[in-house]
Amino acid sequence: MIISSIYKIADNDGLIAHIYEHLLAQYVLKCLQDNEFFVLSDIILSAKTYGDTCFMDAELYSPEAKKTYDEVLREFDKLVIPEDDILRAAGECGIEMNRNIVEVDRSELSKKLREVQISPWRKQIDMAYRKAHDESSVNTLFRTSYIKYSKESDDLFRECVLEYSIDESHIQTPVDQALAAIVMQIVTLNFLTVVREKYTVYDRGDQWSEASISVGYRMFLGLLKKDDKIINQLSYDFLEYIKSLSSSVFCDNLRKALVRCSDNHKQVILNRSTLNAILGGCIIGGKGWLEMADSARIRQMINSIELDIYEVNS
Repeated sequence: MIISSIYKIADNDGLIAHIYEHLLAQYVLKCLQDNEFFVLSDIILSAKTYGDTCFMDAELYSPEAKKTYDEVLREFDKLVIPEDDILRAAGECGIEMNRNIVEVDRSELSKKLREVQISPWRKQIDMAYRKAHDESSVNTLFRTSYIKYSKESDDLFRECVLEYSIDESHIQTPVDQALAAIVMQIVTLNFLTVVREKYTVYDRGDQWSEASISVGYRMFLGLLKKDDKIINQLSYDFLEYIKSLSSSVFCDNLRKALVRCSDNHKQVILNRSTLNAILGGCIIGGKGWLEMADSARIRQMINSIELDIYEVNS
């Protein structure tokens, strides 16, 4: 495992740091996936803004993944970010904050982002502290010269549920059930990267079905109200995505990750307590993880995932 913990400061402007954070995380995850490195099996990435500072933490499970990650970070800060991508990221931040965009100066917003891009990355280990201030913090700054958000309201956005499941007919043992949960988690998180490339959405959280032989997982997405066709389109997108995964290195990458998981000092995909709850009180040990490390079984589980999408408000 290789750890990378870095940060960037957007001096006295937590809002631009937040929009930069969304753009950066999506760009990095999409580029890594395009280079056949996948979330959870090859990398765990966390991007978060505190005050006026964007933090990036990554766990990488091969030297090749680390090399690509470093290259992508450098590429992003040289990139002329497309305007559509900027507006999508700003919209994501709005959904996260439950605030609509009411005014935006696209030219100035792009200029502000460019200033963050050219600022240096710093190592978290070298930071003593950085205190947030109300006039500039990501938690309190919602109106600037380049973008203005509305007052907070729970009625501004739609929400849909992506309900993934693998039927119990595909599950014979607790090890099968554990593999189903792991495959489902990894597939859904990587699919979310593809979704965010096309649509303005925000991941509002998830929920596992527990103590059942079948495996079920729900992801809750916040959506713009104008995106009224997204639910039907996502079902099609998911089927296409499953086909692409089955013919890629995804299964072999996950197989290698499961071998590392047999010694949880090397990698953890689903922590023990979460998996224990999903399996209704069963613990998987090292031999169980090694039993899961089979590319053919992984591919079978991928093709067994079913997706139901429905709206929970309008």
